[in-house]
Amino acid sequence: MNTALAALSAAATSVVVTVCSIFLSERQQRRREVRGQRQELNAKYLNPLRLHLVENHFRLSRIRNHTSAHGPDAGLLVVEEPTEVSAKDAAWFTGPGCALMSSVYLTSCLFAQLKKVREDFPYLRLSATDDTRLAALLLRVQRGFLVNGGVYYVTQPSIGESVWVRGDERLLTYREFCEKLQDPTWRVWIDRLIVFYLDTARGEKTQRTERLLTALAQLSEFLDDCVGGGKSIESRMQAESNSPL
Repeated sequence: MNTALAALSAAATSVVVTVCSIFLSERQQRRREVRGQRQELNAKYLNPLRLHLVENHFRLSRIRNHTSAHGPDAGLLVVEEPTEVSAKDAAWFTGPGCALMSSVYLTSCLFAQLKKVREDFPYLRLSATDDTRLAALLLRVQRGFLVNGGVYYVTQPSIGESVWVRGDERLLTYREFCEKLQDPTWRVWIDRLIVFYLDTARGEKTQRTERLLTALAQLSEFLDDCVGGGKSIESRMQAESNSPL
């Protein structure tokens, strides 16, 4: 009898252990699937912003490094005032004016992605803490462009909206952007951003540049963690340093 009870008890224990193992395994699998779905969803909405954060950080770092070592960046100082831009032809936008206007274009695209992420907040899958931190970091970047006579807070989303093609759900190409700048009534909304880059290229308002670079890096690092990717800015810097010129 004792032997039978022992065998029955062992069998029951084995069944319980097996059932518990299956339950825990399925639970872990569901958690992995949920985590994967969350990262995939976050990546869908956040990766475009990551891309433009890296591009802007790299461009501003290059200008900062040049002005610190050599003084004003003549490659960007191709106009005195934004009004001159509308009189330029296509050859100027693809030649002498490309460094300045491509910088303006990339930041306009960044403003578009900042605006889009704010609109997409309901679709993101973040913890309450991360949700709050993301909002704070987005604001920090916007304030970085604003301080010391930069790009006014309320015009940043307007610039972003102006380069977003509704219906096609895409950004303007650089060519389309430059063609629109030839219209003075359209360009005037971008004037503060052009002035921002002229100031930066002259080596002026360096505290604003440093503050903005820090804000861009902090937001980029946060988004890297959210989507489970590598260090975007570090990877770009390393790729550029390893590229033969």
